[in-house]
Amino acid sequence: MTLLVCSTCPRYDRHRSGHFGRALRRAIAEDPRDVPVRSVACLGGCPDHGVVALDGPGMARVRFTRLEPVDARAVITAAQAHAASPTGDPQAWPVPPEIADRLSSVTTKRAPQPARSHQA
Repeated sequence: MTLLVCSTCPRYDRHRSGHFGRALRRAIAEDPRDVPVRSVACLGGCPDHGVVALDGPGMARVRFTRLEPVDARAVITAAQAHAASPTGDPQAWPVPPEIADRLSSVTTKRAPQPARSHQA
């Protein structure tokens, strides 16, 4: 599981662009729970800022928007619950109530397709 943090939020405010990601990463680093974090340029939550996503191989990608650095504890709790679930679908794990209303997207992944043989 990886916690993806937008590194450009708020994207459309050139004076504050990137502030959210840096502040959230600092808040996460202060928590003793070890959660892998990766900064990404955009998670498609614009124009809402404060965007993070939870993702993992074969698991649903769950995106939250309108978060603030004070939500770091709830984000870490969500990341750990997502990782412990069999599918990543938020119906399979307890979404922290303090950020549940900011869950903005769930993307399920297709299963790998068998390779097709090409006949000449």
